[in-house]
Amino acid sequence: MKSDKQEKPGQITLTAGGAVLARMKAIGIDYIFANSGTDFPPIIEGLAEAAAKDINLPHALIMPHENAAMGMAHGYYLATGKTQAVMAHTNVGLANCAIGAINAATEHVPVVLMSGRTPVMEKGRLGARTVPIGWGQEMRDQAALVRESSKWEYELKFPEQVPDVVDRAYAIASSVPKGPTYVSLPREVLCEPCPGDQIDGPLRMQPVPVAPPQASVEQAADILANAKNPVIIAQRGTGTAEAFGRFADLVDQWGIPVVQYWAIQLAIGTEHPMFAGMDPAPWLKDADAVVVIDCLAPWSPDIHDLRADCKVIQVGQNPLYSRFPGRNFAADISLVGETGDVIMMLADAMDRR
Repeated sequence: MKSDKQEKPGQITLTAGGAVLARMKAIGIDYIFANSGTDFPPIIEGLAEAAAKDINLPHALIMPHENAAMGMAHGYYLATGKTQAVMAHTNVGLANCAIGAINAATEHVPVVLMSGRTPVMEKGRLGARTVPIGWGQEMRDQAALVRESSKWEYELKFPEQVPDVVDRAYAIASSVPKGPTYVSLPREVLCEPCPGDQIDGPLRMQPVPVAPPQASVEQAADILANAKNPVIIAQRGTGTAEAFGRFADLVDQWGIPVVQYWAIQLAIGTEHPMFAGMDPAPWLKDADAVVVIDCLAPWSPDIHDLRADCKVIQVGQNPLYSRFPGRNFAADISLVGETGDVIMMLADAMDRR
């Protein structure tokens, strides 16, 4: 962290508003998609303060609506694989983020979602309420707007918490299964000074990597290799470009049809000889093994029937989709991890057969 005054990192003091932004840049967040309001003065002052002290910050993109902010963050994650950040205005901005948060949670998109909180104090403290909406926008439970879509939530209580809270929000969002986290930022706290000695350090809480046990991968490979009528159903692609190519080779070599039911991302090119369309019905009726790759609902139980002896292998960051109350699809084997990594492990196991 540099400064025109040649201050040492431990001597630099930022407002908490500036420290939140600086910490995000330090751990790898390059952009913040933001729609501002009355809670943002300490954020804007923090931008100016950090610029004056030559401190690196994420590039703040001013968004005309929070729906667009969430959509941009969602899309930029798909393009880069990097956790994103969105900052909104109190309860009204957070309410507009709710639809995007639902999408991000369903699609395993890591987003650190933040919004200001209406000032608690009516007077006597920097950042206290100054306009009528300071009363009108207060909620008893603001986080409830996105709680069902969030992996973790917290309200910043003291400025010195900034490095820990930002790191935790980032690490949890980036851990498998990935998804949104939410942090509430009270205006009074954002106005307070924050020590700068930990702002530019490395990430202190690393995301949790997850991979299936090798024994489960081998068991799945045995089922798939010995099946007479296997089929793969995919909805959200293969996770990585490397896995996309490896998956195409795998199904070609073994002659396994791939159905892309209600596809959001392609797992296989539509010109590939093993692309079997979008309707699983012709394939499920005779299938003795089904591999489900990151599908919320791989078929409709009211329409599609499986053979009693059919084995089902579920693959994905959260193969059983535990966030959803009702999802009762069979899972004889569940392979949990980054989709691309699991596909590569399964392909290696199939190669050995």
